Amino acid sequence: MFPERVKLEIEDEINGFKKTTLERLLNSFDNIEIEAANERTVFLENKARKFNPDSNDEGSVEEDAFFAELNYISIEQELRQEFLNSTAIWLFHLFERQKKRVFDSDKTDVLKELLVRDGYDLDSCTDWLVLNKELRLAANAIKHGTDSKAFKDLKTKFPELIDNANVKLSKIDIVRYIDALKAFWDKALCGKIAL
Repeated sequence: MFPERVKLEIEDEINGFKKTTLERLLNSFDNIEIEAANERTVFLENKARKFNPDSNDEGSVEEDAFFAELNYISIEQELRQEFLNSTAIWLFHLFERQKKRVFDSDKTDVLKELLVRDGYDLDSCTDWLVLNKELRLAANAIKHGTDSKAFKDLKTKFPELIDNANVKLSKIDIVRYIDALKAFWDKALCGKIAL
């Protein structure tokens, strides 16, 4: 039996992870287009102050401003994607630490044996499959790159997570992984909490 605080700690970790990554940090990318438009405006204002009709071309300045805006959007969108992908790695590491702390192991065979005694079959648990197959492969593919076995397995088993030969997770994917983590622990700790 685990004390109630184990369940509370896990819930707090998952809720804290979700709040920090999705509500606090990911939201910082919500206004990319507005920020890019502001960058364009600032660029044009700076050029207008220094504009010399004898040596500057108005059309070139407008074109440069347009590309400054596009460049800003491109860089920020790439950073947003890298953040989402990194979030999957962080979440998988959280899952690994939780398994080690609660079960003294993160090995699937050990967990299967421990949980099957209580009638919890990991092989038929969709939440476990999302975490231990999809999330694990995605996290390892992101960490080890496109030449890794994890990337090849992810591409074969979950091709919807690959775009232009890169892992491309969405906010919806991260929410799904977080929900699976909550559900896994609800099932794994069900009836094992000493009140």
